[in-house]
Amino acid sequence: MCMHNQLTATTTTPTPTHPPRERGLGYVFLGGLGITLVAIVIGTLAFGWLLLAARGPAVPDMLAADTQLYLALAPNVGHVVDVAQLRQILSQELAITEYDGLLQSVVAQAVVPLGPDNMGIWLGSELGVAIRGAKQETLAGGDLGADLLATSEILIFFSSKNDPQAESFLEEHHAARVALGETFTVETLGDVTIVARSDGPPSPTHAFALIEHYVFFSNRREALVALAERAAQAGEVPVLATQPHFSQAAAGRYSDGSADAVAARVALSALLRGMLP
Repeated sequence: MCMHNQLTATTTTPTPTHPPRERGLGYVFLGGLGITLVAIVIGTLAFGWLLLAARGPAVPDMLAADTQLYLALAPNVGHVVDVAQLRQILSQELAITEYDGLLQSVVAQAVVPLGPDNMGIWLGSELGVAIRGAKQETLAGGDLGADLLATSEILIFFSSKNDPQAESFLEEHHAARVALGETFTVETLGDVTIVARSDGPPSPTHAFALIEHYVFFSNRREALVALAERAAQAGEVPVLATQPHFSQAAAGRYSDGSADAVAARVALSALLRGMLP
């Protein structure tokens, strides 16, 4: 018996293909808009960082190498004070949580009104404090804040995003205090003008100046003179930023680890508490 293999032919009907769907002008517009927005965001961030890099020396680049305590907010491209970070430093480093009361004290120290029309025009994102020359044995009395002012060097600083407006603020501050009966000396070092009180007890605002895009207040005129000189000799003299232990510290939170620095931190907290209403 013969067996025959049967072959079955299968006919496949091709699936009709459609021509590529053409995208209209709307797709082109949306695509271009998306690319443009991304480019704007990247460009803005890059420009902001370039501005920060081109500002000149940062505060640690001007502080003395033997600075004992340095607490500060980090700069940001928005040039806006990070309130949450400020409160964190106050509470964690100085055990202060009375934020509103401290703000009232700052306003009182400024003498002139503070608001978006004056300080808000020039104030950048950085502010902080630095202390050197503190001695544990001289910070063991009953009034730690007063002892710190009398025996140590304190620098309080605010970054400026508009130097002419910052200068105007300092001029108003100076004039308002003169009107209250205070007397001052004014001296010029290069392009820096340092104003210092001629008499009276030491205070956090005894002397003030605009140096390298920062408004500085200090309890000592000599501290601002030395700061201006170090700024003029950038890269030629030892400063805090070049110290190995500074680079290992958390950003904006530095202590040299000495007993003197611990005493300075406690005294600074006492000084700020003494300013509360």
